[in-house]
Amino acid sequence: MPAKNARAYVNDRQVRCAFCGHERFNERSVKLNTAGMSFFDLDWANKSATGLICGDCGYVQMFLEPRIRWEE
Repeated sequence: MPAKNARAYVNDRQVRCAFCGHERFNERSVKLNTAGMSFFDLDWANKSATGLICGDCGYVQMFLEPRIRWEE
């Protein structure tokens, strides 16, 4: 788990907040629920994405199977 408010790089490109342009993020796993799996109570089987949460405004950007590198 990265340090809080760290810089994130995806495929060697620095991530910036799409809303405010901030450069530091926190990380959280985000479930990608689908109606079919929810109907059968199988939400646990859905894929997860990595959510990068902006340390300034809280905007969440999601990446599916990213290669994230973290810097303090």
